[in-house]
Amino acid sequence: MVEFRMRPDGTRYPINGRKGRGGVVAAAGATAVALAAYTGGGAVTGGAGSIAGESISIRTSNAKQSARNGQPDKAWQQMRLRVTRQRAPEHYVDCVLHSFGQVRDFFVQTPCRSMTRTLVPLADEHGNTAVVSIAWVQMRTSRTARELDRLDYRDGTGDVTALGHSVLAAQGVSFTGEHYESRVKGTLFVRAEAAPVSGNPDPALLEGMAQVAVLLPRP
Repeated sequence: MVEFRMRPDGTRYPINGRKGRGGVVAAAGATAVALAAYTGGGAVTGGAGSIAGESISIRTSNAKQSARNGQPDKAWQQMRLRVTRQRAPEHYVDCVLHSFGQVRDFFVQTPCRSMTRTLVPLADEHGNTAVVSIAWVQMRTSRTARELDRLDYRDGTGDVTALGHSVLAAQGVSFTGEHYESRVKGTLFVRAEAAPVSGNPDPALLEGMAQVAVLLPRP
């Protein structure tokens, strides 16, 4: 049986297992209006739809290459996704204030150099909507970047708080660790997590969003 804990923003997260593929199914019952309220854009509506898994795999593979090349717009287009009024990234020098749980404790003991957070609202070709939370954390050493990666990867250890989490949580959008990816390059730790907002986004597409987002360059 999966157990949950409560984040400071009121959202829940599982404390069993690991984040990423094969994790707990994300629970989200938000409407497209909620996403529009946060991002400033109009609501996207439409029927639920699913794209063939193989097709999503091909799209994701192509989009990942564009992400590596620093072409986010092209990457999302290759995924057949539309960005709806993305909020400007925010930059910080204190990671403690923007994290919780054991991840926050880690930053208290091992200060980061800087952090950048962004939230990407996306709509697929069927009108389903989702958001992707991305955080770039610059640590002081490659060793501490790897330690942060291992800690953040485990469920129940806390997280870097998603940008706009309070507004999203109030509307029922929950980041549960289901569609999570991370990477470390030198002293840089990057995490990306997707969550459904409205309609019925394909789980494979949500996973692809996280796989592409984690490769995007720091803005």
